[in-house]
Amino acid sequence: MNIGVENTSVYIIFMVLSGFISLCLAYKSGIKFNLNIKQMWATLLLMPLFVLFFSHLLYCLVDIEMVIYDNSFWYIFAFWNSGHMVFGGILGAIICILIISKKQAALFFEAFTPSIAIMVAFTRIAEGFLGQGYGEYWEGETGCLTRFPFMIYDIDNELWAWAIFVLEALVALCIFIFLIKKAKTWNGDSILLFLGLYSSAQVILESLRRDDFLRWGFVRIEQLFAAICVLIVLIFYGIKAGKGNFIKKSLGFSVFLITVVSFILLEFALEGRVSFLLFLDVSSCYILMAIASIIMGAAVLYMRNICNKTLKG
Repeated sequence: MNIGVENTSVYIIFMVLSGFISLCLAYKSGIKFNLNIKQMWATLLLMPLFVLFFSHLLYCLVDIEMVIYDNSFWYIFAFWNSGHMVFGGILGAIICILIISKKQAALFFEAFTPSIAIMVAFTRIAEGFLGQGYGEYWEGETGCLTRFPFMIYDIDNELWAWAIFVLEALVALCIFIFLIKKAKTWNGDSILLFLGLYSSAQVILESLRRDDFLRWGFVRIEQLFAAICVLIVLIFYGIKAGKGNFIKKSLGFSVFLITVVSFILLEFALEGRVSFLLFLDVSSCYILMAIASIIMGAAVLYMRNICNKTLKG
C-alpha cells in the first residue's frame, strides 16, 4: 500500500472476498433471527447491487456538475465505474432492507447490521489499495510508527503519512464487536447504534484525511453526512422513547448542537480564521475535535439509554 498507487486488481479481489464474508455473516445471522427465507435470500442477493448503485449515485449527485462535464448524465447510473461513497453504500443497504423486508424491516436491521459494520471496516481497509485514506505527512525521524498499519508511504514525495483509513476501519470493527456482544434490546436498535457511533467518529476522521475528498465550499461532504446521520439517529431514539422526558431529550440534542458548533469553529481555527482561537495550534484543534467526537457519541448512547429505560418501564 502506497499513497497515489492504485492496485485496482487487488482492490477488486479484496472487495469481492470481503463482500462474500459479510454476506455469509448476514446469512448466519438471518438464520439465527429466524428471518423469512425468501426475503432473506432476496436481500442477500440484491444488497450488493443496491450498495454499489447508491454509493456511486450519491457520489455523482454530490459532484453532479463535474460528473456531467467530464462524462455524461448516464454516468450517474454506471455504478461499475469509479466514484463511490461509504455513506451511499450504507444508504443502499438500508433501502434494500426496507424494500424487501417491508413490515419485518426492524428485525432484518437487527440481524444484518453487524454484517454492514464489518463490510464498512473492509471497505475502509480497501482504500489503502487505491492509495487513499491518508492524513498529515510525518516530518520527524523514522521509527516504530513509520510503517504500516500506522502510516502509509508516499513514493513520489518519499514521506510517510498517517494511515487514517486504518483508524476508520478499526472504529467500524470495534462497533461490529460491540454489536455482536451487546445485550438484546429491541429490533432496530443495532442499526441506529451503528449509524450513531460510526458517524460520530467519522466527523473527526474525515477532517484528518488529506486525500481526495468532496466538499461544498469549506464543508467536507462526508463530515456533513456524518453529522446529519447522528441527528437522524437522535431523532429516531427520541421518537421511539415516546412522549415525556422532554428535559432529558433536550439535553441530548443540546449536547449534539454544541459539538457541531465546536467542530465548525475548530475547522475554521485550523485555518486561523477565528480570532479568539488563534492560540490553538493544529494538534490542539484536533485533540478538541476528538473530545467533541467522543461527546457526540456519548449523546447517542445517552438518548439510547433514555429510549431503553422508557421501553422497559
